[in-house]
Amino acid sequence: MVKRRFTVITGGVGMAPEAGPWQVDLCRPGEVAPEAVAGWRALLTRTGAADPVFSDPDYLLTAARHLSDGRTVTIALVSAGEGARRTLHAAIPLTVPHPVWGKGRFAVWQPHGHAGAPALDPRFAGAIRAALLERLETLRRGASLDLASTGPTTVGPALRPVAEAVRIPAHHILAVGGAGASVRERIAEPHRIRDAVEEFLGLDAAHAAAPIIGDPCEATLVRVVTRLFAERRQCAVDLTRRDGQVIAASLILGIGLQAVVWRRAAEGMAGRGRLDRSA
Repeated sequence: MVKRRFTVITGGVGMAPEAGPWQVDLCRPGEVAPEAVAGWRALLTRTGAADPVFSDPDYLLTAARHLSDGRTVTIALVSAGEGARRTLHAAIPLTVPHPVWGKGRFAVWQPHGHAGAPALDPRFAGAIRAALLERLETLRRGASLDLASTGPTTVGPALRPVAEAVRIPAHHILAVGGAGASVRERIAEPHRIRDAVEEFLGLDAAHAAAPIIGDPCEATLVRVVTRLFAERRQCAVDLTRRDGQVIAASLILGIGLQAVVWRRAAEGMAGRGRLDRSA
């Protein structure tokens, strides 16, 4: 596979587009080059993504690999310009239609429970759509493209940012109560995240009505996403202990005002089902 370079523009929504022809690359979720990932994040910054955590390629690409529900997902990378001035203007996960009954319809793919818009520079929406459709028609005669289909493909509870998690406390240890008090520790050091996630999964397995580890694909998603976010210092794990035992845990993605609680587990949670669970 030929490596392709992208110009990384970190800001400035009013900047002029790069001159040159449009180009569309279609990649499997596990084959997106690091240069394209960097360009994808720069695109999210330029367009002011409303949900930067769940729009991040570390999240979407991992979900597309492990939670596609049997559908084939391809990542459309649409860029303009030539050589060193080539710039990414869209990064769109698409479902590939079945060759017999799919009717040639390519649609935006999103993880279950999420309804965010794909990463696309709105200034060039028409040109991006035209270039992408032309490329897709080389794969399927009479192909159609539905970029408006940005809602989840299955009905389920949407994962929402938890209000109290928006502002992450600066302290790491919090004691609650007197004798036998619970102690909450925030683990953010990258080298400690893996073990903290396993403690979370152990608590979830002991008390959830439908444990995460009961679904190998979901368990892999949790482990891989937290590892990738931790590598960029974008992940934390809250563990609450009483008498040395973990009684509550949360997985947090993002930092500062963008931080959200992604997963929660606690003693006695079985009756609450999987309300926190989406991809």
